[in-house]
Amino acid sequence: MKRDRLQDLEVWRFDPYRKPLLIRGCRQVGKSWLVREFGKQFESFIEVNFEKNKSVHSYFETDLDINALLEKLTLYSHIKIEPGKTLLFFDEIQACEGALQALRYFKEDRPDIHIIAAGSLLDFTLSKLGIAVGRVQFMHLYPLSFSEYLTVLGLNDWREFLFKQENDPTIATQLIEHLKNYMWLGGMPAVISAWLNEKTPLVCQARQDEIIESYQIDFYKYAKQHEITHVSSVFNAIPQLIGKKFVYANVDEHTRGEIIKKALNLLEMAGIAIPCYHTAAQQPPLSAMQNNKKFKIYYFDIGIAQRLLGLDIKQWSLNPLRLANQGGIAEQFVAQELVAYSDFRKQSALFYWSREAKSSHAEVDFIVLKKGELIPVEVKSSQKGSMKSMHLFLESHPNSMFGLKISTGSFAHQEKLIEIPLYAIESWANGK
Repeated sequence: MKRDRLQDLEVWRFDPYRKPLLIRGCRQVGKSWLVREFGKQFESFIEVNFEKNKSVHSYFETDLDINALLEKLTLYSHIKIEPGKTLLFFDEIQACEGALQALRYFKEDRPDIHIIAAGSLLDFTLSKLGIAVGRVQFMHLYPLSFSEYLTVLGLNDWREFLFKQENDPTIATQLIEHLKNYMWLGGMPAVISAWLNEKTPLVCQARQDEIIESYQIDFYKYAKQHEITHVSSVFNAIPQLIGKKFVYANVDEHTRGEIIKKALNLLEMAGIAIPCYHTAAQQPPLSAMQNNKKFKIYYFDIGIAQRLLGLDIKQWSLNPLRLANQGGIAEQFVAQELVAYSDFRKQSALFYWSREAKSSHAEVDFIVLKKGELIPVEVKSSQKGSMKSMHLFLESHPNSMFGLKISTGSFAHQEKLIEIPLYAIESWANGK
């Protein structure tokens, strides 16, 4: 399996202003695999797992002398740590607060050492301890994007071809088939690997069930006992509410909104729930005109969302985008793609726009900022569909010169509207 972030790690390696790197992301998105794969480019690789190796915690309990620490880690691993030749990997770093705090001193005292750290549920530890600003770099890792999926299938030439934004009916037909599979598989590495090796839906769904169970077990790590039921309720409710304005009562009308809000916030910190906030979108930055009380929620992975919805594989294979909640699933896919192709150094942020009026309700699924331009994005699960909301947005937002329609159709360009297929989001997001 190949991940795009390997190229970003290569850039980090030779950056003269490099800092210790902290990789953030949901459990099982492939953080450890990514670093181990990257470690093959070095002459030596040392991995310290702080959950498995509790004895190593003692190295970080006294004054943090980085040179003395490196000597201890050399003895521990039986590998000499050499600047530029050794990659040091602190895995499950959230289990050792001293190791997390030590990262800043690597930057100050030994910037010549290549060190990467990663962990599960890391944001909960960071919210408690904080991190020295300017002493550590971040990388956000998400499930495999559709473009990465094409690469692991051996179809990287198709991925590159899409950047030309040319219509080829033969390739388009085959890409729709791959998109259909990706939309129920999702981008979790274990599920993708199962598909590559077995090509059996039942085996893949078993992997999805294991991921769901592991996430549910995690509730006990970051939620208090009285909160677990509510976290579980939100976890199961999100797939049914995708694409809709999030209303706490739609999760549980008998529970106070503040309780549901706290549960949702915990899932956001765990990386499971991805918020999409309403913005007035008159000018950048979008967050400056954000309404924190008005938002939608998306899932971290479309395959897991579909599994929680009780997807029928046979029915999906016949009509993948013509099922119940079809618009929501198409939106989920686009949200996941937009996040995947965003700047990996920053926490992803999604926005949408709506106007709630008795005589003229309108909603644009996403608002994105590309090269300083505010661009409204409409998602259609079929080629047809009204674009009334898009036109209303463009009329009331003079700083937006055109809109983007994403559907099962082809590439097209009208006066104020660009159209791209669902499978070609990367070519637009990262293209010219």
